[in-house]
Amino acid sequence: MAATLKISVRPGGPSAEPTDALIVTLRGELDAASAPGLAARFDQLLAGRPGQIAVDVSGLTFIDAAGLRTLAALRAQARQRLVTVRLSGVSSRMRGLMAIVSRGADALSAEDA
Repeated sequence: MAATLKISVRPGGPSAEPTDALIVTLRGELDAASAPGLAARFDQLLAGRPGQIAVDVSGLTFIDAAGLRTLAALRAQARQRLVTVRLSGVSSRMRGLMAIVSRGADALSAEDA
């Protein structure tokens, strides 16, 4: 049985508007097979015009280069729409993979980890 990626979304932050800030929690595996589902969900979230999105990756049991590229692409897509995206819950192992994949580029960072 293939592992899956579970995506949950809840409002976050002190704003009066529930969509101003969102917390997206990822659980399971983020790889080439599950990345398209995350991208589709992220498109839906961006359509709601949030001001910021926090992506909690602490529940990921696996992430590969395709998953990291997807996170970087989603962040770039959000930036074009003036939406701030931050990662939280980044493990030291994931941080190391991020450094290898991004080669120090600003495309993907874990400021809030």
